[in-house]
Amino acid sequence: MRVLLIKPRWFVKGGIYRYLERVKFTPLHLGILAALSEGHDVTCVDGDWDEIPYDRDFDLVGITVTTFTSQKAYAIARRFRARGVPVVLGGVHPSILPQECLEHADAVVAGEAEYVWKDVLRDAERKRLQGIYRADRVTDMDDIPFPRRDLLNEQSWFASLQATRGCPHVCKYCYLPNVPWHAYRRRDPDIVHQELTMMRQPLVYFVDDNFFADQAYAKAIARRIKPLRKKWSVQAPTTIVNHEDLIAECAASGLFNVQIGFQTVNPASLDWAAVRQNRVSNYQKLVSMLHRHGILVTGFFIFGFDTDDTRIFAESVRTIRDLDLDEAHLYILTPYPGTDLYEQFRREGRLDESKDRSNYGWANAVFTPKLMTARELEDGVQRMYRELHPFFRRKFAGIVLKRLPWMLRTPSLLGVLFSGNRRRVSVGEPAV
Repeated sequence: MRVLLIKPRWFVKGGIYRYLERVKFTPLHLGILAALSEGHDVTCVDGDWDEIPYDRDFDLVGITVTTFTSQKAYAIARRFRARGVPVVLGGVHPSILPQECLEHADAVVAGEAEYVWKDVLRDAERKRLQGIYRADRVTDMDDIPFPRRDLLNEQSWFASLQATRGCPHVCKYCYLPNVPWHAYRRRDPDIVHQELTMMRQPLVYFVDDNFFADQAYAKAIARRIKPLRKKWSVQAPTTIVNHEDLIAECAASGLFNVQIGFQTVNPASLDWAAVRQNRVSNYQKLVSMLHRHGILVTGFFIFGFDTDDTRIFAESVRTIRDLDLDEAHLYILTPYPGTDLYEQFRREGRLDESKDRSNYGWANAVFTPKLMTARELEDGVQRMYRELHPFFRRKFAGIVLKRLPWMLRTPSLLGVLFSGNRRRVSVGEPAV
């Protein structure tokens, strides 16, 4: 069969990430499905960089769907189905709302695809797609094939990789507790090492939700990265503040940037959102420790919790400056349809039913906060970006000069950093 795999467009110019105009995050899930499609002619399309080939003939189309791309995905599906091409939807949104997605497709994969994708292909060949496909168990990480990177539009200087899936935490705003792959699992470090050796890029980003949930495992991966002389970046929980030996080993292996989910500077909001692992009192110690080991720190913050009023914006700006963060991404609390938080806001009559799904990308208020208006929430986040931009721009030269020798090995990264510091961020539409 001729199979087309699509990731609809995520990036929106002027969105919440300053650097996405120049950074391409590999859609690993498409590459994995392609690797599981032996014997078939597969085309992978990343809507952020590739045109969707509507004029070509395919026997099956697979589309990965998030809440904020669901309307785009349904429109893409309609165009192919109108030509008689069967469509299967998968990803986060179909895993939470499979019945809704089935209204727009011939089949839905609810949950991880590794153990059911070959069934989908077999049934599509027989023209007998079965509706909703669910694996009877979570995927063993060692069963995941290496993605078909040759089919992906991947830059020469930067690539993505996954070592773990899932997260042990149950934060109220997160979609993970509502999907089948919530359980934390690890991939054999030797398999991770093997994939790393096959990647030509000098810089690697781990897409794991919680890479450091197992400190011994993280050390094992760091030891395998070190001889490869690659630079790497990863998300990290605030609890690594208690493991400086781990941070030292990771830094020695090439870790140059971590993205930390601080989430809020309001302790009451941490309690409301069940972010039990965070302590505001530890934030400064954590950032200072990471900086001591030469690691850049990107902070993630969420606004709109029921315990936040308009004072949270000025307080957060002060804290970000005091912490001396190297970058900050500011999100508006967004309840994914089908999750417990969405149902809570719906029961309370606080959802803005006029907002379509494209607004569910963490950049727009789709509900009425308790202690401010939706407009105050959106304006407050925008004001923070404007106020923080000069601070981050002043830090830019120092960041580059301290790391100039290895940054010169990746001039594209220098271009990304330079372009991201030339302008202010203004969120007009939702992004990733």
